[in-house]
Amino acid sequence: MKKLNTLTAKLISMGVIVGLLLIGNMMIGSKLKDREETRDEACHSISKAAGGRFSMDGLYVVVPYDYNEIYYDDGIKKTKKSTANIYFNPDKVNVDSVISTEIRQLGIYTSPVFTGTLSVNADFNLETLKKDVDKSYHPEKAYFLLKIGDVSLQSHPEFMINGKKCDTYLYNDGIASKTYYTEGKFHLETELKIRGAEKFKVFVNAQDMTLNVKSDWTSPGFTGFDFLPSKKNIDENGFAATWNIPFASADSYHCIGFELIESVDVYKKLYRAINYGFLFIIVPFITLFLFEMFAGMQLHSVQYLLSGAASVIFFLLLLALSEHVDFGTSYMISGAASGILVSLYIASISRRIKIGLSMSGVFIALYSYLFVSLSSEDYALLIGSVFAFVVIAVLMFFTRKDNLGRMKKNTLTEEEDIESSTC
Repeated sequence: MKKLNTLTAKLISMGVIVGLLLIGNMMIGSKLKDREETRDEACHSISKAAGGRFSMDGLYVVVPYDYNEIYYDDGIKKTKKSTANIYFNPDKVNVDSVISTEIRQLGIYTSPVFTGTLSVNADFNLETLKKDVDKSYHPEKAYFLLKIGDVSLQSHPEFMINGKKCDTYLYNDGIASKTYYTEGKFHLETELKIRGAEKFKVFVNAQDMTLNVKSDWTSPGFTGFDFLPSKKNIDENGFAATWNIPFASADSYHCIGFELIESVDVYKKLYRAINYGFLFIIVPFITLFLFEMFAGMQLHSVQYLLSGAASVIFFLLLLALSEHVDFGTSYMISGAASGILVSLYIASISRRIKIGLSMSGVFIALYSYLFVSLSSEDYALLIGSVFAFVVIAVLMFFTRKDNLGRMKKNTLTEEEDIESSTC
């Protein structure tokens, strides 16, 4: 009975220690969330200073018109003359853009921003004005409207309308210019010097839309938009992409473009690493427990706690270093520091170099597994399942001959020796 009580107490104490270490791991996860929010605030400040997300929200010809509005006054039907605007979408739009990027820094955080040119060619047809008898149009008051934020522009743009240069002015939510209406068809050309950050987006409001983009950014993201590029090419010098959208519905809000994605999102990898915190606590504990079974070691609960704490500190070191150096280097330094610390500690306790080296081998396997899993996001579940299977298989192998019973016997013998020596 005494043997059983000793083993039970050992397992209970180990369970309590594992629970405490998991709480510590959760606290590191909370710190990670705080650091990510700080990073996001810094990136938002950089983005805002660079003009924010670039968006060209459409190109229109706006024509004022008069109509008779019907209303009721004390039940009597009346009419009054009212004025409104009708927005004509272009038949065809072609946009060519060349984008250059640079990295801006705020404190220890960095974020990409971009500048470039936007060449726009658009064709309009206002012949339908002649067919509507219910409205009195005023084409002489018509104007072009390019919906774009003024903070996205780096210079005052000019419109070429049917070959005639026209000055532009800020108007409501964009840049406007008079049409100098002479006939039902218009051709507009303009070149904009733009700036922005995070995203580049163009609203599709033409029956035939083409967008060509060239940039030096090497990791663009095309998802999150309504249409993927018809053609794209990405290499170490940047990317080129083309969107061809025929027969797009002008009544629906469709947009095309790209996002500046940073090739290595450190915080995503750190979140995934912390999710494996349980393994980094339980596997070293199992290893130490096996050493007690086979190597005749006797470890105190405090020694289990300190060994586990060193494994948890690995994640804190990884978080701190990853904000200053690349993830791979941070991982190697953090893993080496934690693994060597625990291995030397166990070697010192047991006074056996072989046990310390065995512990090093366990940490090398553990850290190698995690690094491969973090580098292979698509295969993380498969790798994790295989690793868990191998751990269980190893445990079953070492305990296949009633080794737990042998541990109880060894423990009892040592206690009897202590009692006899005391007597």
